[in-house]
Amino acid sequence: RVGLATMSWVKEVDSSGVTFINSFADPSKMPRSPLPEITLVGRSNVGKSSALNCLSGRRKKVAQVSKTPGRTRLINLFSVGKACMVTDLPGYGFAKVSADMQEEWRRNVEAYLRSRENLRVAVVFVDSQREPQQVDAQILDFLVYNEIPALVVATKTDKLKASQLQPCLAALRKGLELPPDQPIPFSSVTDVGRKEVWNYLERMCSEQNTNN
Repeated sequence: RVGLATMSWVKEVDSSGVTFINSFADPSKMPRSPLPEITLVGRSNVGKSSALNCLSGRRKKVAQVSKTPGRTRLINLFSVGKACMVTDLPGYGFAKVSADMQEEWRRNVEAYLRSRENLRVAVVFVDSQREPQQVDAQILDFLVYNEIPALVVATKTDKLKASQLQPCLAALRKGLELPPDQPIPFSSVTDVGRKEVWNYLERMCSEQNTNN
């Protein structure tokens, strides 16, 4: 059985924050932990680093927000107190990166996803302003094939008008064939969705822990 925090994950992250452990080019060199592991995936310009900083709930940034999408090529490992471990995977689908580098990323990411026995959930960030993207559908298909549960989070909702939000979420839900309670609307600017994401992740991991 994988250990879970005795307090809620929201309270745990508010108390302990998100602590950076290290960056890894080779997934096999990453340390193991008895805690459940959550991984963050998404296209290179989807706002994943900003989302992680928001989820951490701290003023000090835990993830570097690059002005050049696709710059981060390493797997970054973080801990969240006694609740879980978090990995931030390199962004995918950035056109300015060479085909060889994209292939190296794909191999490393796939090796990671297939080798981490305590990996419980992949959080897939999508842009709420954009129509469903084929590359996002492909990563969701890959997760299904490898039996990795996914939570889809729609970023940048603060950039939408109130009247646009639900239609955009509905389009993503339909185009990516998501369950009725996804995607979760999220904004790293206003903190909308922060607690909802942590609560959803805690529930998913708790259910898996019970089933195991």
